[in-house]
Amino acid sequence: MKKVFSILIILCATVIAQAQTKVAHINSTQLIESMPEADTISMKLEKVRQTWEALLAEKQKETQTKYQALMEIIDDETVSTSVKEVKTQEIENLQKQYQEMQKSGSDAMQKEQESLLTPLYARVKETIAAVAKANGYAYVMDSSEGSGLIYSDSSFDLMPLVKAKLGLK
Repeated sequence: MKKVFSILIILCATVIAQAQTKVAHINSTQLIESMPEADTISMKLEKVRQTWEALLAEKQKETQTKYQALMEIIDDETVSTSVKEVKTQEIENLQKQYQEMQKSGSDAMQKEQESLLTPLYARVKETIAAVAKANGYAYVMDSSEGSGLIYSDSSFDLMPLVKAKLGLK
């Protein structure tokens, strides 16, 4: 009888504790898109993208021009083989440069995006955490597609208990 009573008390305490845990959700993507900084960041990223596109278009045009010049002399028997080889090598080098520029542009875009968005994301996360704490929420879930937990009250973290049970430090 004592065991049944003890189990009943534990179950009631668990239900009461769970009933007091508040969970909220927010669509962080929608929030960020509604912020004025998002438009500014978007415009800056668009300028960077356009700059790289212009550089790549210029390099591609140069490559195409030299390729067309090579095609004009490739079947011409009056042009020496060594000149044809030099022109072919020049086009191959231009193609490599183009590919390297594509990678550099992609890397630069990613770094610029990261440097602009990281402070914004941090500000949003800090604000969500402050609002959650002020309103007594233990957890805030992100309802954006592909997202997860934004904030959690560390007092509900099971990690120390599970590590102790497993004998881990």
